[in-house]
Amino acid sequence: MSGMPAADRKGTLARWDGDFLPLALVAFCTVMNFGLALVNNLVTNIQEIHVVAVQLVVTLCAAALVVLRRPRLTADQVILLVMLVSCVVISTIYHGQTDVKILYDMSVIPLFVVLGSTIKRVPRWCMHMLFIIVLITVAFETVMPDAYAKIVNPLRYYANTRSWVADKMDDQADDSGFYFGAQRAGQGDATHRASGLFLEPLSLGYFACIAAIFYLNEYRYQAGRKILAVSGCSLLIILSDVRAALGVLFVIAIGAPLLARLPRLAGLALPFVVIAGGAVLHYSTAGDQHIADLAGRLSWTFEELREADLTTLLFGGFDQTHANDSAILYFAEVSGILGYVLLLYISAGVSSLNERPLITNAALIYLASTSLFGHAYASIKTGALLGFVVGSQKRNQETPNVKYLPQKAVE
Repeated sequence: MSGMPAADRKGTLARWDGDFLPLALVAFCTVMNFGLALVNNLVTNIQEIHVVAVQLVVTLCAAALVVLRRPRLTADQVILLVMLVSCVVISTIYHGQTDVKILYDMSVIPLFVVLGSTIKRVPRWCMHMLFIIVLITVAFETVMPDAYAKIVNPLRYYANTRSWVADKMDDQADDSGFYFGAQRAGQGDATHRASGLFLEPLSLGYFACIAAIFYLNEYRYQAGRKILAVSGCSLLIILSDVRAALGVLFVIAIGAPLLARLPRLAGLALPFVVIAGGAVLHYSTAGDQHIADLAGRLSWTFEELREADLTTLLFGGFDQTHANDSAILYFAEVSGILGYVLLLYISAGVSSLNERPLITNAALIYLASTSLFGHAYASIKTGALLGFVVGSQKRNQETPNVKYLPQKAVE
């Protein structure tokens, strides 16, 4: 920057210093579990309490940055947040209790949406850096899976930090070093599913979807770079063999021109379209042995919704037996179905009715689709990045008259 005028150089450095901590925090969230797994395997045992402590510190740091940096939220975003909190309070009063773990998982993406609103934008180099790190770890695992399992050993890490994983290990006597699901059941060694930086395949596929959403927006006027970026994201999903993520990527990549111009009222209907499509798929494939796994997983959501009465839909109380495989049942437990829908809108960055952002519409499709297969998308290792990408998008890109909440100008 030696050739840059002093005033411009000072402004650039000030923006870098101002945005460094939020960017570093999101990067830490992405690599956190991988780092803990290395410590667990090579240094000392990591227990569940250690993971909880680290995640709590990260969450408190994010909350502190939000308070210190004065988030830039639109009035209707605040209204959505207030409505969601109201749904949670009403559900808690109705049942006389709530689930703190679900409330925490519910807060992760919205917290980072708010934090993302405090920065000017997510720099391309930041996403490039994360993508390269992920690609290197995936390449290492793919080329030398035994060495990856020996050095990282995701299974041992999860066995130490998740009691249900330890119990399942006792039943199956699995000592491969890879997390459950790294092999497609009954299909042999040729179907190893890459996990890379995320230790398990699902989050790798979800990271690729988030990166694709970012790149589709960044390179919307640069066809060559856009094709290259989406191809890279597709490669990660193919290696992870996360079929839901591949379907989501296909839809948002093909539909990007439409999603960028879709009126907001139409965009608000996207989650309902996706969920309705899932319902049609469920009822049309019931009993089909060729896709029994898909039909079975969808049934856990739609059969429970079909059997629910009005009070359950409004205030929660769903059977949580299969909640880990349905974000709808999981989050609606503490807020009702309305709370779940509000959470989708907040997590996708829905704000003004006059806006037409590609990121928000693509995020709505991503969140609604992955909700049908669990709440893993809300994990901090990918949820923080999604929230940051959503929150940092330029909201006045097409509508310069959007009104924001009062905020002190900091230069």
